[in-house]
Amino acid sequence: MGMSVRTPAAYIAVAGLCIVVHNLVLIVGDGLGLPLWQTVLLSFVLVAALGYMLHGLFTFRQPLAMRRFMRYAAAMSANIPLAFVTTWVWHDAVGLAMALAAPIASACMLALNFVLGRWAIAAPKPAEAQVR
Repeated sequence: MGMSVRTPAAYIAVAGLCIVVHNLVLIVGDGLGLPLWQTVLLSFVLVAALGYMLHGLFTFRQPLAMRRFMRYAAAMSANIPLAFVTTWVWHDAVGLAMALAAPIASACMLALNFVLGRWAIAAPKPAEAQVR
């Protein structure tokens, strides 16, 4: 399956919304005194569902299916330790306020999410992968 010119623009729009939701969860959770691990897991649950639906429908234009969602959630679960570590570094080790640490950590994860999301949602079916 080829990537159209629309795919990167749609990806950026959906990823941007997911990043905003993720950052809001981290910032609000920190403000409420929740541990970082809890806010990262809560963010994962919310953003994985939102990201799958929007990327499936708009970025890659694929029908939604439980198998694809499970594959997407599994791929995006790589972000759990990455989000925790990058946020911890910027917030706890460097000492930035969560309002700065969360967006910086999010920027570190953007490229990885594109690669894993495209693999999960728009991977060729076995028949499409065969050489002609």
